[in-house]
Amino acid sequence: MADYAKSLLDVKTRPQVAMPHSTYSAKPIPSLCVVYHRDASMLGARCAIAPNQTISLGRELKFTDANGDPCFPLLDPYISRELGAFSYSADELILSRRAGASSIEYQGGVLTTDSRFDLAEGHWHTLNCSNRLVLSLGLEAQTNDDLVLMSSIVGRNPSIVEMRRTIRRAAATEDDVLITGPTGVGKEGVATELHRFSQRRAGPLVAVNMAALPAELAASELFGAEKGAYTGALSAKSGYFREAAGGILFMDEIGDALPELQAQLLRALESREIQVLGGSTQAVDLRVVAATELSTQGEQASLRPALFHRLAQQHIQVPPLCQRLDDIGLLAEHYFAGKGRGPWSAEPSDTEVAGWCQVFVALMDYAWPGNVRELFAVLGQIDLDRDYPLVPDLALAPEAERTATTPKMAGDISDDTFLQALEACDYEVAKLAQKMPISRPSIYRRRDKLGVPKASDYSAQEVQQALIAYGGDVGAAAKALKVSKAALLRLYPEYGG
Repeated sequence: MADYAKSLLDVKTRPQVAMPHSTYSAKPIPSLCVVYHRDASMLGARCAIAPNQTISLGRELKFTDANGDPCFPLLDPYISRELGAFSYSADELILSRRAGASSIEYQGGVLTTDSRFDLAEGHWHTLNCSNRLVLSLGLEAQTNDDLVLMSSIVGRNPSIVEMRRTIRRAAATEDDVLITGPTGVGKEGVATELHRFSQRRAGPLVAVNMAALPAELAASELFGAEKGAYTGALSAKSGYFREAAGGILFMDEIGDALPELQAQLLRALESREIQVLGGSTQAVDLRVVAATELSTQGEQASLRPALFHRLAQQHIQVPPLCQRLDDIGLLAEHYFAGKGRGPWSAEPSDTEVAGWCQVFVALMDYAWPGNVRELFAVLGQIDLDRDYPLVPDLALAPEAERTATTPKMAGDISDDTFLQALEACDYEVAKLAQKMPISRPSIYRRRDKLGVPKASDYSAQEVQQALIAYGGDVGAAAKALKVSKAALLRLYPEYGG
């Protein structure tokens, strides 16, 4: 030992070997993501915009689909070969538009000149390309999503990619797990995924809603009771802990457990023994996964600190939907799968594609306080109008505000004011929704109620006569017909010249 230590005195100090950085330590860069496309296989496809590089935005722009394969979602006859070019340098992203190229709608207007985009992680800009597909533009870390095909957790947002990895790491252990996140994000789905990839997958997954347990019966429901242990106990009760033996016990809404019950749970988790009511202490072989939407730390903590630390041997935080809006297309496709309706149930007409584009732009502009649960509820209400698929009763909030406040509805505005505003906006619903605090579904319903025509209400002959009367000016003809120019051109693209 002495000779070895002495030899180190003569050795020159070696340069430190840096640990390899994880994919999440890389600096985030701008990325385009397909939110809506008539071809469902394109959903979630991404294209990164590298720093100090200019890329051409057009039909031949290569994306990477959800399976990691190259694809070309902009390869569409209604989209110009070159819409413009993106350049990213010095943390500034600029879209230079090509004159005469097909349209890109952004925040209710059409981009015609160079545009600069402020980028921040968790914030998305929504681009509607020629009413053919919807893209999100945001700042995100580049990751290799090698688990998407083996997972039931839907999404390609980096936060979901990392969560899938965390689930696999946690599943490989025998540790208890605490899942946290706001209401409606899918915490039970995370618990199911943990069970699926754990060593206990052959055992049961027993779920219990802690908030639904009556206070006086909670201990017997969890730990079991012998016959006659309390009034009304006409037979023995096994309890959730023993029912989950060999598998996983999922305790949802753990934050709602009463303090005295939390103390009993802590003892059971630490010793892996339960006190059967009216009976003996019994050992249990199980793993516990718990979930809560309530605060777990600080003055508002819903869990006793000791119980929190015992449960959170592994901690999984589920991100809210507003932080991964780029996943809305994939989530919608997952919801509609097998239902025989929705955007991908049949080959849509050009008018239907344009309508779905408007719907997905609207979905991207909402705060989603109820998260994925609320999204699925809204998708379940979507129906096909003659011109547009509508999102009924969805109060849309400006994307930049990210609040759940409800804008003024069309019913709060007089008929005359509504009609004057609609005419001033050239009968474009998106413009009116931007100008006045009115949700788009409300505008559609109010428009129909007041008898304002749709483009599809006119025959081809009537449209042609209006064009002749206004010297071929599509905009003027559309205004005379009390429809938007965009709606008219969707039905009659040959007049777009």
